[in-house]
Amino acid sequence: MKMKNITVGILFAFLVPLLSIDVVVYAGQTVAITYDAANPMHAFGVRDLERSLEATGNQVVGENADLGIVISQFEPGMGPQSFRIQREGSRGIRIVAGDSVGAMYGALELAEQISLGGGLDAVQDKARKPYILRRGLKFNIPLDARAPSYDDTGTSAHENIPVMWEWEFWHEFLNSMVRNRYNVLTLWTTHPYPGLVKLPEYPEANYDDVHVLRKPVDEKGDRHWDKLDLFDPANTKVVKQISLDEKIAFWQKVFTYAEDHGIEIDVFHWNIYTFGAENKYGITDSGKNEKTIDYIRYCTTRFLETYPQVDGIGVAAGEHFDIRGGEREKWLWRTFGLGIMDYHKKHPDRSIRFIFRSLLSNADSILEAFKDYDAGPFHTDHKYARARVHSTTTSPYMDFEYRDGLESIKVPCWLNLRNDDLFVLRWGDPDYVREFMANVPRDLMRSEAGYFLGPDGFVQGREFVHKDADLSGQLEVDKHWYRFMMFGRLGYDLTLTREFFEQRLSDRFPEADSRLLYDTWKSSSQIIPQVNRFFFRINDSMFSPEGCISSGGFLTVDHSFFRFGPLEGSGILSVHEFADAVLAGKPFDGITPLEVADCLDQSATRTLRGVAALREQSVPSQKEFLSTLSDLEAMALLGRYYASKIRGAAELAVYRADPERRANHQRAVKHFNQAISDWEAYARSATGQYNSQLFSRTHYLDWWKILEDVKKEARSVEAEEASPKRSTNRNTVPSAKGLSK
Repeated sequence: MKMKNITVGILFAFLVPLLSIDVVVYAGQTVAITYDAANPMHAFGVRDLERSLEATGNQVVGENADLGIVISQFEPGMGPQSFRIQREGSRGIRIVAGDSVGAMYGALELAEQISLGGGLDAVQDKARKPYILRRGLKFNIPLDARAPSYDDTGTSAHENIPVMWEWEFWHEFLNSMVRNRYNVLTLWTTHPYPGLVKLPEYPEANYDDVHVLRKPVDEKGDRHWDKLDLFDPANTKVVKQISLDEKIAFWQKVFTYAEDHGIEIDVFHWNIYTFGAENKYGITDSGKNEKTIDYIRYCTTRFLETYPQVDGIGVAAGEHFDIRGGEREKWLWRTFGLGIMDYHKKHPDRSIRFIFRSLLSNADSILEAFKDYDAGPFHTDHKYARARVHSTTTSPYMDFEYRDGLESIKVPCWLNLRNDDLFVLRWGDPDYVREFMANVPRDLMRSEAGYFLGPDGFVQGREFVHKDADLSGQLEVDKHWYRFMMFGRLGYDLTLTREFFEQRLSDRFPEADSRLLYDTWKSSSQIIPQVNRFFFRINDSMFSPEGCISSGGFLTVDHSFFRFGPLEGSGILSVHEFADAVLAGKPFDGITPLEVADCLDQSATRTLRGVAALREQSVPSQKEFLSTLSDLEAMALLGRYYASKIRGAAELAVYRADPERRANHQRAVKHFNQAISDWEAYARSATGQYNSQLFSRTHYLDWWKILEDVKKEARSVEAEEASPKRSTNRNTVPSAKGLSK
């Protein structure tokens, strides 16, 4: 064999005696990388590339290398974020890109090919452009107890206030976004300006430092904070001493880092809130107050002047207004709209994207109010899968709620992908996400908008409920790395296959059977979507599946399956429709509750079987892997609970419709008693890892306290033998067999 000159490389040579011939096997080469070191996007991609090369036995050198990698000048016509990796003979690899972001993505892709494939031999030619142009995260940001986001009453918001002021957090978070191909960060708030921007015309509104509540609120907490003075020292305390100037410098650093790495920043607002300025200068939170209008307009202009890295402003026509109808849209134009226009007059070269949320408004009213907006692109949004992105890959709501209006006004629409249905347990089903992304209405994005993924009832900051000190404090995007990766990567490249995700699993957990882990994780992740389809609640406060809770506490069948139906268009029969068919002796014309329960049990069984096999492959030091398996186990046990509860509800519906059918009642009692055992097993598994916490939008996730509610429900069902209930609201439950516009 011909030897290459790799004397300055990392050389592993094994002399193998074979028929008196010495065979030399080389494991590494020297590699020179040519790129624009002054370009932070090039530099970011190259750092990952260097790590992959060195981890696979190669050495990066400045010159006289065995192989050269070149990141070329941009090629006209390729389009934004696009790249092409091409081999050039045996000694060269070139990355050609449409822009700096594309060059960075190309370098990351090449690094990944080398890392997952075990070396340079794995490199393949590849060309990609974004499937969806803008792929974002929704982040409800708890900046300060005095500057809350939508609902900061929960544990995650309270614990994460200090985290929002950690550079290390944002550095790691933004790096994760880049590697997962997210390029938009949307920060959601109410009124943060007095703590982020100097307001010379309203100096008494400004404040230093960062505060948290002295005493966290309970499940009765008011998210509007109308009943608690957040500026009374008796209610809050300092957790970080920092001047307003230092705050501004901090966020300029964060936003600049995002901008330098291809991430756009949009700041969204709920209205009307005036924290910090309320009752000063005549300012209130009334939409009829002209002084408030002037103040918000001024704050908007000052914010854009302070943070030139911000790309867009978003607003909602709610949810704290005292004005109705078209007056809301006019108020938003006179405040945020004119505030942006004031800035744009002084800075005409800077484009500011405006996103007017469709919530509590309509397309025509929005467009009419903002007809004179010319400071940049004008977009809207839609809560695409409502609050349950883990429910169906073909969400029906856009088509019968908003499509006609969008096609009329021809405004690009963002999809608000709300994952308020799953916070604690790890989820991962690439096939689901791929199908979901394939079905999103890209035509309504009009090649400008995109999507942003995130909850309203949870802060995707650091995790604070894990009992293991080594895992507590982990970034949520790291704990849930698999889910965040697939929603970002498949949004950019829909062609990623199962093989790719198995490789990523193998890279993360090298001792595990990646194929078995893929299947087991997928089976576990089919449970929440099945539960959501059977009991679909559109808003976040209505249902947290991990606790079977709403804002009112535990959800009995009378507060859930007997009152609300399955997802529209799912073809699933409600418990009432099931009972009607049973009593009429007619064939079922849809998926029955019992079939849903069977599917849940099947998913649970596959998951538990896989977890048992995977645990045999683990060692105690693999904490993340073992924690992941415990999550999958807990999810399976939760699935069994819902299977028993659904079966019990179906049998109970028949009995309530015809109290003579006592056998149905007996079966219902049996299933509800089984649900006790199922929940107890789930609680034991979940509390093996996690402490309880308060969810902002629903209630306490306290597994052992909820067990008492589960037992109480079973006793209540058993008592119906003597006095069966009548389902008085059965005719109000809509059918899920079709859609009505």
